[in-house]
Amino acid sequence: MKISEGHLVELEYTLQVEGGEIVESSAEEGPLQYLHGGGDIPELLEKALEGKTIGDKVELTLSPADAFGEYDVEALTTVPRDEFPADAELEKDQWIQVQVVMDEDDEPGDEDDDEEYDIEMRVVEANAESVVLDANHPLAGKTITYKVEVKDHRKATASDLEELHVHGENCDHDH
Repeated sequence: MKISEGHLVELEYTLQVEGGEIVESSAEEGPLQYLHGGGDIPELLEKALEGKTIGDKVELTLSPADAFGEYDVEALTTVPRDEFPADAELEKDQWIQVQVVMDEDDEPGDEDDDEEYDIEMRVVEANAESVVLDANHPLAGKTITYKVEVKDHRKATASDLEELHVHGENCDHDH
């Protein structure tokens, strides 16, 4: 049996950035499990694993555009310090959850169309006046290499899908 859409796949892996530094691996994190066809891993890696079977190995280098995106300076934002709780300890490189409000029609004052959502952002700098936050993925702008070995795969069951909390196109509840 070969890996195809709807399979639950388990991989041993290392993820390296250009220059060879290992930033993540199954040795520290445990095996990576994903649903093939679910968009949980970069598209080109998923395509490279299509049709593979237990024991097969894949090494794939991805450009920033094909991996975690280019670094976007517009994803940096400065927020007044008083918008955070006074007792909040904010340290450089700490990841925090931030509530973002987007005005859907860009007309100031029309709160009916505002959409709120939470996003993880990294603290770049924090001082008494302001906090600089970065919404870029930590590997944005970097060329990365995946080295993977297929350890297991099988057709996903209904309970697997429930456990993985897989959503359909029209799923609108919080994940």
